[in-house]
Amino acid sequence: MSNVKELKENLALSCNILAYEGHWDNILGHVSVRIPGKERILMKPHSFGFEEIRPEHVIEVDLDGNKVGGKYERHSEVFIHTEIFKARPDVHCVVHSHPPHAVALGSLRQPLRPISHEGNIFYEGLPLFDLTTALIRTPELGVEVAKSLGRCRGLLMKNHGSTVVGESIEVATLYAIFLEKAARIQLMAMASGDPSWTNHEESAIKYEQIYTPHRLGSMWDYFVRRAKKFRKST
Repeated sequence: MSNVKELKENLALSCNILAYEGHWDNILGHVSVRIPGKERILMKPHSFGFEEIRPEHVIEVDLDGNKVGGKYERHSEVFIHTEIFKARPDVHCVVHSHPPHAVALGSLRQPLRPISHEGNIFYEGLPLFDLTTALIRTPELGVEVAKSLGRCRGLLMKNHGSTVVGESIEVATLYAIFLEKAARIQLMAMASGDPSWTNHEESAIKYEQIYTPHRLGSMWDYFVRRAKKFRKST
């Protein structure tokens, strides 16, 4: 999807979906997407909650972190986004948020286990960024986050939150939602005993079986319908 107007609409929908699916944290958290053919990104602005975002709120930022378009303030942690985009040409969307179960799991220094279907998304690894628990307010720290992420689909940030990436707004948003669900189920299982989980080989197979492009598209459409119902009710 290369149309900037459509990208802004989908970015706003991503924010709304995240708000209603456990990622709400007052005005904190941010989503960004590449503008195809340009060294720039679209991004959620500071000072608004995920549920408030509409296309007209979205700002434009260059890959050095400078705001170059839009009415509202830039998030100080823009460098999570810009440095990942520089390091990962395959990534077209970055979601950074503070969902409670991901924060809790990151604090335990426990690896994510594929206990639920959702855990299989991260079978190639879910690194823990533990260089600092401070905000990522410099390019240098952004580089370190990107290094920790490597080629993975996401990472936990110790006592901070999660950062999830994808080839599109739709995929990154879904993976962020599913990471939080996987973390919640793992914490529930760990609190009750010694859980089992899917081995690496089967986890790779389950990922390919469950998270096909067609099914991801249907899942996105479902979450969009839910978000639009919430919009109408508020």
